[in-house]
Amino acid sequence: MERNLPMLKSSISRRLTIYSLVLIILPLLICSIYMVDYFYKINIQDKTSSLENQAKTVAAISHIYFEKKDNADMSLLQAISSDTGLRITLVNTSGEVVYDSSHDSESMDNHEDRPEIQNALHTGIGSSIRHSETLQKNLLYVAVPVYDNGVLLGVSRTSLSITPLEKSYDSMRNNILFIFFAVTIIAISIGMILTRRFTNPIKQMTLDAQKIINGDLSTRMRINTADELEFLAAAINKLTSRLLRKINDSQAKAHTLSLILDNMDNAVILLNENGLITEANKQAKDMFKITPDIIKTYSINFIGNTVISDTAKTCAQENKNKKITLRIKLGATEKTFIVFFAPFTSETKQSIVCVFHDISLMQEITDRQNIFVANAAHELSTPLTSIKGFSETLLDSDLTEAETSRHFLKIIYEESCRMQYLVKNLLQLAKLNSNDYKKQVATTNIDCTDALKKIIKTMTPFLEQKGQFFETNFSSENLVIKANPDLFTQIFINLIENAVKYSPDKGKLLLACSRDKDKAVFTIKDNGVGIAKTDIPFIFDRFYRSDKSRARQDIGGSGIGLSLVKFLVELFSGKIFASSELNKGTTFTIIFPLQRNIDS
Repeated sequence: MERNLPMLKSSISRRLTIYSLVLIILPLLICSIYMVDYFYKINIQDKTSSLENQAKTVAAISHIYFEKKDNADMSLLQAISSDTGLRITLVNTSGEVVYDSSHDSESMDNHEDRPEIQNALHTGIGSSIRHSETLQKNLLYVAVPVYDNGVLLGVSRTSLSITPLEKSYDSMRNNILFIFFAVTIIAISIGMILTRRFTNPIKQMTLDAQKIINGDLSTRMRINTADELEFLAAAINKLTSRLLRKINDSQAKAHTLSLILDNMDNAVILLNENGLITEANKQAKDMFKITPDIIKTYSINFIGNTVISDTAKTCAQENKNKKITLRIKLGATEKTFIVFFAPFTSETKQSIVCVFHDISLMQEITDRQNIFVANAAHELSTPLTSIKGFSETLLDSDLTEAETSRHFLKIIYEESCRMQYLVKNLLQLAKLNSNDYKKQVATTNIDCTDALKKIIKTMTPFLEQKGQFFETNFSSENLVIKANPDLFTQIFINLIENAVKYSPDKGKLLLACSRDKDKAVFTIKDNGVGIAKTDIPFIFDRFYRSDKSRARQDIGGSGIGLSLVKFLVELFSGKIFASSELNKGTTFTIIFPLQRNIDS
């Protein structure tokens, strides 16, 4: 399953912009605040120092005003207040206002609790900034004690409105804030532009990386920044190219392996650690009828033999290759396999590969070879036994009885001829099996009717011995095939001899020849003992005889004739078929292709 890149809480461009703004704006803001505050404090400090000096000047001349004389002249203080714009206030030690240049002193509250008064009385100077309820404005107050000959009379306080200073402070603050916001906007704009220039290649690399993750390995990153990003993009491109080559190589190998597995003759089945079928090639699916619903659902016992699963478990436990020979019945046929087991581990899971090598044909060939050897040995041993027995009898006798000796010699001769015929046929089959000899067999156009008539003429004495009736039915058309005349004659002589041998005295035989489109069809039919249906598929095998007891030695037959006939028919591109019914007779049908360039 494909996975996308994880969602980020904030994009890198946003974070870079925020970081740059913090680095630019925060110091600027701190500096602005510090500058405004510093300006304010410096001005307040200057005003306080000025008011302190003026308060001391007033204190030096104001001791006469604390005596509370009604005729005290306050014009001097009023003149100072008018000239300097200061508010001058005189407060005695009890907090009573003796004089105030801006208000009637008698109507004013007691000032004993004023902070600047308290500080002046205790520390020698006091100052404060607060809102004046009398004048309804913010004032800066500075107070100093008043002494007369060392006696504390009260406090001289000067005050000044800081409204102009506050307005100047507000104006400066507003200007700085304006500049601050203007610089902030400019910084944000420049930061966003610069950040985009930096992050756009990263975004493009991210999109390309997402395509690569989704399987598009043909994607390449095109980054031209002449910095580390370009180097990183080049490295990723090289990595992607190598990965693509490796994947292509792996896919090619996997495809090749898949083709090999699907087209090989052997069935291959993959089992997991529990013995379940996980994979199977085409041959295995066809051979064992493995459908998709069986895979990963059924164990190997589904095939029908627990030996396979037991061997697979042993193979997995011992982690060693195993091999067994197995016979399994598949449908109506029985198959023989050599099964190879090989364990392997994939992704920490153990699996077993089972390869079924079908040796059914080899086993059948071996069985037939064994039967052939046994039959050949039996067929050769019978005349040899007779020859040996009668020869020993002759050697033990005095040979005085000529008739008996002649009889024994005749039997020896007949058995010798039989053995010679058998060996001759075997040699002929061996010779005909040779490809070199097949190429040397000379073929020519044969007129079927003429050839059959000559064969009948040759076989007539043999037929007359048993008084059998021989019927012919030849086509009026001129049927011509291509074959070797001698071998063609041998085909029909062998079949006619068999028909004569296995038919009763005065029996009926039929030899027919007809045309079926572009083929010549030959039929040899008798009314003899017939052949069982179970034996018909094997009658063309060498040394096969339907009479397993071999009790009918009077009929003769070596089991070579029909196999030789079939071989010769197929040598000339023909086909032979047999049909029979016990005690009713047998029919052999031979089909040869006609020569097309011969007019019929």
